[in-house]
Amino acid sequence: MLDAAELPAGERVLAFIRHAEKDSVSFGLTAAGREEAVLFGRKLRDLGRPARIISSPEERCCETAELIYAAVNGGAENFRSGGAVISPALGRPGIQVKNETAYRKLTDTMRCRDIFRKWKAGQFRDAMRNPEDIRSLIWKFFLDTALDPGITVYVSQSGTVACSGYALGLKDYMAGDESWVNFLDGYALSL
Repeated sequence: MLDAAELPAGERVLAFIRHAEKDSVSFGLTAAGREEAVLFGRKLRDLGRPARIISSPEERCCETAELIYAAVNGGAENFRSGGAVISPALGRPGIQVKNETAYRKLTDTMRCRDIFRKWKAGQFRDAMRNPEDIRSLIWKFFLDTALDPGITVYVSQSGTVACSGYALGLKDYMAGDESWVNFLDGYALSL
């Protein structure tokens, strides 16, 4: 889990994380996942800096984002009415997706980590953008959405976290002894 208390210094800080632990049957958050999201939010609140939460439209991401938002702001009353931003760049389909139909066929038959491994090797370019295009798009997205000054937390799915982190040269999941994207894990940077 990315530790909110250890985010980098700077005027504009970004944390790009995977949603909290999900139930493998319902895909909603587990009780442990909800607790960890609240803990992440409390640590973020304790930093005493303005914070913005931007989420994928996927329900498990929105639920994670809402829990973080509530912990930071003392409640979730305004979360769905403008308190947080919901963006398809973070999921459904995600910034890495070039052709949603072709990508859906992949995700219907393969795990995201297996898709990611083959994508890094140059496969699936009909369905997914190349790393250079993702890097360009994600930088533009960050510059357009990051709180200035403050901390912006982006909540997404594992595939989007892995592809964007790789495209930015920040994190290479599945390389060497690196495991797949854990819940509430990801990367952080300062603009």
